[in-house]
Amino acid sequence: MGPTPDRLRQETEETRAHLSDSVDRLAERLSPPRAARRRARAVRSRAEGVRDRVMGTAQVGDTTGQLREQAGQAPERMRARTQGSPLAAGMVAFGAGLLVGALFPPTTAETRVGQRVRDHSEELVAPVKDAAQGAAREAGTELRDPAREAVSSVKDTAQEAARSTARRARTPE
Repeated sequence: MGPTPDRLRQETEETRAHLSDSVDRLAERLSPPRAARRRARAVRSRAEGVRDRVMGTAQVGDTTGQLREQAGQAPERMRARTQGSPLAAGMVAFGAGLLVGALFPPTTAETRVGQRVRDHSEELVAPVKDAAQGAAREAGTELRDPAREAVSSVKDTAQEAARSTARRARTPE
């Protein structure tokens, strides 16, 4: 005996639900803003991992005394962590330079240069902004066709599943 009409309806609903879920996941994956956010999260995560490997992580519940002790050990710990890693040593030196530089007031020359940069910032930022917008447009254009093809494929699969289910419903077994 062939499948019952109730069983065929159930299979049809399951197929529709599966296809709907597939289309939703596909739309989620191909959405340019979401893809950009995923990339940004991945980059941020990698940067935090590098920072944690170089600088170490603070332990929750450290007391002030423990923090002072750790700060006193910082130069030796940095030397040990950066041993054989010139990139890490350079990052630590750069960070230390930024910290020391932030403690002193800017010189007259630095103030002048800063003002020039502010005055011409639009000229400096415009090419980068234009390039970023162009890359975003290009990514959208490149993703549009694969997304359409994927949606078309899912639609074709859904239609074929519906036809197959209808054939099975009409055919006595």
